[in-house]
Amino acid sequence: MENIMPYIIQVGELVGAAVLGGWISRILTIRSRVRQEKAGAAKAETEVKADQIENIEKLVEKVYKPTIETLTNQVNELRRKVDSLERENGQLRAALKDLQAETEPARSDGRGQNGKTQPRNASGRFVRKEDSHED
Repeated sequence: MENIMPYIIQVGELVGAAVLGGWISRILTIRSRVRQEKAGAAKAETEVKADQIENIEKLVEKVYKPTIETLTNQVNELRRKVDSLERENGQLRAALKDLQAETEPARSDGRGQNGKTQPRNASGRFVRKEDSHED
């Protein structure tokens, strides 16, 4: 039996090495499969996100873009109207100023508009020209 024992040990070592090699191979295969599945899941998630972005872009094109264009056109039209009104307002103010200058009589008594140069007494109240030197 002593002669057989080294053979049994060698066979045991071979069987152990084969079993161990099988387990190592299985572990490596499982790791590789997990990596492939993770990569596949990440790729699928990326595709889903790309589809979501595409759907949002289509929604913007169909719904929001026409509304934005309509509002932009309305704003531009209102700007043109405001510019026109501002020009008209400026012209009317100039015409009114010219009319005021033409219709305002020249004062011969030396007093200016709104009594700016009208005589005043010592307390600062307006007085007739004749009473201006009195208190």
